[in-house]
This record gives sequence, C-alpha cells and structure tokens, in this order.
Amino acid sequence: QQNHVPNCSFEDYTTCPTGATQVTLCTGWRMYTTGSSDYFNACATGMVDIPVNAFGYQQAAHGQAYAGGATSNAGIDYKEYVARDITPLVPGTIYEVSILVSLANNSRFGTNDLGVFFYDNGPTSISGFGTIAITPQVSYTSYGPITDTQDWVRLSKILVADSAYDNIVIGGFLHHNNQTRDTINNSGSYAYYYIDSVVIKQTDSLFVDPKETLLCAGDTINIPFY
Repeated sequence: QQNHVPNCSFEDYTTCPTGATQVTLCTGWRMYTTGSSDYFNACATGMVDIPVNAFGYQQAAHGQAYAGGATSNAGIDYKEYVARDITPLVPGTIYEVSILVSLANNSRFGTNDLGVFFYDNGPTSISGFGTIAITPQVSYTSYGPITDTQDWVRLSKILVADSAYDNIVIGGFLHHNNQTRDTINNSGSYAYYYIDSVVIKQTDSLFVDPKETLLCAGDTINIPFY
C-alpha cells in the first residue's frame, strides 16, 4: 500500500546538518513549535552525527538519517515536535499509522505520551514550546513509557480518517504533570526520542491490531481487528 508520508525516513536533505534545531534541512520536514527539534545524518559531524551524537548512540533504522525531539526537559512542560505535509487521506478509509522510535541514551527517563496529530487547512507552525493544546487522533500512550535505548520500537495504531488530512505533527501530547515516566538514568534532565520510518498506509481488508503482551500458556488474549 502507498505510504502517505514523503521522505518518511528523513533521507533526503538540502544541506548536511551542522548543529541543533536544523530539522528544516530535511526535505519536507519542519518544526511545529519553537521547541528545537533536530535532524541527524551520517554526513554530519559532532552533535548531530550518526551513530554518535549529543544525545547518545544510535544507528539509523533505515538509510543514514533520522529526526529527534524531547518530550520533557528539566521538570517543566517542554516539547519538541516534527511536522510535514502528507498525501491527503481519504475520509472513511482505515489507515495504519506507525513510527519507529528509540529513547536516546542520555535521557533521564522515557515517557508515555508519543502520538501523531493530523490536520488540514491549518498553520504550518505555532508559537510556544509547551504541550500543544489538542488531543492527537493517534496516541501511543497504551504502550507505556518507551525506554528502549538499544533498539528501535515500532509504535502502531489504527486511524479511521474523518477528514482529508494533509499534515501531521509527531511528538509528545501529555502535559508534564500528566505523563507517566520511567527513569533509566540518575543523570540528565530530559526525555529525548529519535524518530525514523514514519508510515501511514491504508490497511488490508483484514487487519489485526498488534499488541506487545507477555503471555503464559493457557492465558486468554483479546485481539481487536478491522
């Protein structure tokens, strides 16, 4: 099925990044607020290099690039979002919306508030660096705090489009006071996620919503399907 997200793995760029707050160098991608989301590429050196950068160590899931942003910092309501235009969705159609994320090594904790907000006929960006005052159509809160710093974690949910959405915003959507956080380090002050492989595609005629659950023999599991 068609992926509605152009440059979904952040591979195409206009200029190799040289520092923080340069996600706009990645073709089609932008910051949505004044929070300083970042672009990482193997062509760079220093703080935005791959695999070693200012936030830790991680190879790209695909190719040689990824984006990144904070979902909390220094105990305040601080967020960093990445956004872009997409191929418009078809109202009434069922889509699988998934992203790959990895918690940066230097994060103090992981959070449970990642999600994807869809809109059309709206501004390309807004002011402020706190939580956006909206409820995203796709929330990955049920996964709990994502704390894996070694591997990429695929987050996936189903969306039934109720509009011809043509823009997405990716980031954390719970206020700092409402987050669930799991501490992984005693140092540092933030939660920071690398983001790769953003996929929005129409589902097959039969689609089973995957759940990562620990099971024992004889357990019962309920699997939602579409």
